[in-house]
Amino acid sequence: MDQFLLTNPDKFMQELTKQSEWFSLETAKKLDEFDPLSYTSKMFNIGELTPFAGHSLGPVFQPTLDKIQETAELQIKLHEGHFPNTHPDGKENGHWFDCDRHKPSLEAAKKMLGFEDEREFIFTASGLSQNLGMLMDTFFRPGKKDWDAGKTKIVMLDTEFFSDQAEAVSVLKRAIQNADAFECFDGREKPDAESQIIKIKPDGKGIFSTENIINTIKDNAKQIQMICLSDIVFSTGQRLELNKIFSLLQDVIKENHIIVGLDLAHTVGNRTIDLKSLPVTFAVGCGYKHLSGFAGSAFGIYVNKNADLKKYPPLQGWKAADSNRVFPTINHYDASIMEQTGAVAFRTSNPPPVALIPAQSFLTYFNKIGFDKCINKSECLTRYLIEQLRHHLSDKLEFITPEDPLQRGAMIVFQVKGLADVKIIEDFLKVGQSNLGNYEIDVRPPNNIRLTAHYAYTKFEQINRMVEKLTLAITNVLQHEEKIKKSFG
Repeated sequence: MDQFLLTNPDKFMQELTKQSEWFSLETAKKLDEFDPLSYTSKMFNIGELTPFAGHSLGPVFQPTLDKIQETAELQIKLHEGHFPNTHPDGKENGHWFDCDRHKPSLEAAKKMLGFEDEREFIFTASGLSQNLGMLMDTFFRPGKKDWDAGKTKIVMLDTEFFSDQAEAVSVLKRAIQNADAFECFDGREKPDAESQIIKIKPDGKGIFSTENIINTIKDNAKQIQMICLSDIVFSTGQRLELNKIFSLLQDVIKENHIIVGLDLAHTVGNRTIDLKSLPVTFAVGCGYKHLSGFAGSAFGIYVNKNADLKKYPPLQGWKAADSNRVFPTINHYDASIMEQTGAVAFRTSNPPPVALIPAQSFLTYFNKIGFDKCINKSECLTRYLIEQLRHHLSDKLEFITPEDPLQRGAMIVFQVKGLADVKIIEDFLKVGQSNLGNYEIDVRPPNNIRLTAHYAYTKFEQINRMVEKLTLAITNVLQHEEKIKKSFG
């Protein structure tokens, strides 16, 4: 089954579960021995707490620190570091002045995100929410006719992450204020920002129906100015069926001139996506989750090369100019050298190398291995995790995340039946019964436990031991709560 670990998760699980003791610690150790990518786990700075919450914050990738040190040493050359042939990766890779255009990193991003033109993506120092807000504010531009017709709505998931909703409300407040300044409301009462958001409702478990998403957008198409969705939902691990959704909505989106944006916070480094096949105008991601960047590490922005930047002009700084032509005109502005296509047209300031290194280091390293191999290993780890949970705790758990691999990523979310407060489980895994190891997981309201086995640093043995400790914690807590109920019976 080791030959299927990087190529065929279906075959891997078929061969694994044929063994009578497939769930044993000994089998887990053998899987790690056979894993062709087992060496990558040694490249992460992991202490006594084994990470199973890399969907929120992963361990530091040691090559990132090495690259930062190289960058610090390059600054000894002072201004020379800005210019050609001084990049730590060699002269063919450019220099600090254009480190957000670092060729190997762009190639890796292209493989992961599925865009086709390098101008469509830049690495940024700005964080996820700042980038999302900036792009929403750029492309949400209703005119007076739109306000009169009510074509001013933004479609989002009802349970979208707080920050995404806050950005949407902020963008709407600014748009409403601007419209009011130009007397778009003709004496009518100004609309409330939140009333302009169409929120798609999930079911009782927090899962969104593909049909409901499609129907909601179809039914409200004439009112919609922008659709802003996550690819993978942070609270449940569900991956929306974007290919199906946008395939069936393609004509609706085109006919009604609807802007589409994606939040790829839980996609980048987790699963690949093919943006060129989707009617997406912009997308954002982050570097501190599945890319193991520092807390708050940025990633970058995608802007479709066909986006009409004359209609939606971006804020630009001197870095939106052709780098080879900007210095001769540095004392004045020359519109002819400014980029007008894709994400490169959104460049503003000098890109700070240290801020970009975490995402770039991770992406370039694992792109050399091959994201297909990484995702296949991820899927094998995830299915192994699911089966271990089912084997030991099937009667005690309710899985929230869809089991279909096409409708999830690596993060698995579940609830413990009958347990009111899961924080005690999180705490126990960190410190209780340390002979079983200490593990970082995390929880989200209402009582969701989130776990991720990461292809870059998680071992099968660690999954085995973590589930053993989790089983102990859940069993003990439920028994304790049962005793309390009986005592008050």
